Amino acid sequence: MAQALHIRFRKQLNRWIHRLFSKLYPLKENPEPIKKSLIKKILLVRINYRIGNILFTTPLLNALEKEFPDAEIDVMIGAPFITPLIEKMPQINKVYNFPRGLLKHPLKILKLKKELRNNNYDLLVTPSLNSSSDSFFTFLVSAKYKVGFYAPDIFSPLTHGIKFPKKVEHEALKPLVLMSVFEEKNLNRFKRYMDLRLTDKEKELVLTKNLKGSIGIFRDARNEKKIENSWWIELTKTLKSLNHDLKFIDILDPNNTTPLEKEMPILSEKNLRILAAKIGNLDAFICGDTGPMHLASATLTPTIALFKTTSPTLYGTLGENDLSVEIQNKSIDEIAKKIIEHLKKVH
Repeated sequence: MAQALHIRFRKQLNRWIHRLFSKLYPLKENPEPIKKSLIKKILLVRINYRIGNILFTTPLLNALEKEFPDAEIDVMIGAPFITPLIEKMPQINKVYNFPRGLLKHPLKILKLKKELRNNNYDLLVTPSLNSSSDSFFTFLVSAKYKVGFYAPDIFSPLTHGIKFPKKVEHEALKPLVLMSVFEEKNLNRFKRYMDLRLTDKEKELVLTKNLKGSIGIFRDARNEKKIENSWWIELTKTLKSLNHDLKFIDILDPNNTTPLEKEMPILSEKNLRILAAKIGNLDAFICGDTGPMHLASATLTPTIALFKTTSPTLYGTLGENDLSVEIQNKSIDEIAKKIIEHLKKVH
């Protein structure tokens, strides 16, 4: 599918800006590892507006907590609606927002900059290579050490640049490579999956009879990733024919109030942390390639992701009890049997 003209123009403009600033402010290489004892306050910068991209930072956030258990960790993200999702992670001190509309209010930006400067960060971490927003923000904010990825012709206002990892494929695991800047180089000591660190209490508070013992399905996805409702109806019928005890709950996008089938229970929740806690009570979660797929996986609920047009290599599920299935050229019977086999294995 051809990209819209404004998207292509924005990407080209991005490249020009990066090339210009990378020449004006070349990265000073500093191979010396950072001493962990010097780090007390940390800011992670990921100014993005999509659920999945923010969830991809959770392996890094959990790694930072493991490395610096006594440090305060703040996070800067884009969209305010994502804030509840991560602000209750145990290591998070505060979540800041940089919504798109903030660019129209320079005085508010200056106020935010002043507040962040007064926080006296020892370490700023920016896990995205190509984000102009993250680079610009990293340039403006003060921190003793600034760690992130660098590549030729990419503006990287860092004190410690790490070469972008070509061998690490999944987008959620690439940020873990930044932890090599500290004294201990062994990255295998960190969790290699997304984890929102939901508590049992959070899940107990939202537990209902519809959730217990049910399998959630989420049908919405962007553009060509979306799978037709008729396909979902056929899949759930086939799954029930293979296991009569299966119960499904239709998890609706807040903007979609149309259930898949009248007799199927529904769930709709705008608060993403509460939604995550509810998903955490399910036996399993089935969906397409979409943000809620990563949300479910980050609750450690067995997640079965159905990939229609894309490959799971870069954006698939990572949990030990997850399954990614490419559904192209496969019959519903084949897919249903794979799902049943997986459910037997994890339960």
